[in-house]
Amino acid sequence: MGCYMDRAQQMVGGASSSREDPGRSVLEGQLAAATARAEDALSQLREREQELRTALARTTTLEAEMAELHLRHEAVEVARWRQGAEAAARWQQEAAEATRWHQEAEEAARLRAEAGDLRTQLEEERHRGDMLRSEMRGLERALALVGRSRSATSRSGIPSGSAGHYLTSSSGRQRNEEEE
Repeated sequence: MGCYMDRAQQMVGGASSSREDPGRSVLEGQLAAATARAEDALSQLREREQELRTALARTTTLEAEMAELHLRHEAVEVARWRQGAEAAARWQQEAAEATRWHQEAEEAARLRAEAGDLRTQLEEERHRGDMLRSEMRGLERALALVGRSRSATSRSGIPSGSAGHYLTSSSGRQRNEEEE
């Protein structure tokens, strides 16, 4: 570019001597105008280069921001997935606890039923015990009567076998009445 400028200056500098040659002066004017246009184009090119560098820097910045936003978006998704996984784990734990509670409730119902059965059996055993006690009292009375009747029989002369038979039949009758 400096080469064109030197030639243009030589031509322009020689313009005073070339006043005599009008063609030369037209060429020098055209060369000066072309040089001015070239310098203007170079200046515009430099401005455009600067604009492109600025645009490239801005693009690089925007790409970095987009990558960061993309990463943020992915981080948000990962956080959402983590929350979902944690919620699923809590639900699974709650389901396990509910199952355990259900099993414990079934076990409690089974134990209540067993306790009811045992209570019924206990009442039956108490009733049998009461019956046996009542029977024992009757037997004790019968024995007491037998003892008295033996001593009375030995005094009265009644054979002891008939008194024993009487007492046995009367205690059986008494027991039947008590059971009813």
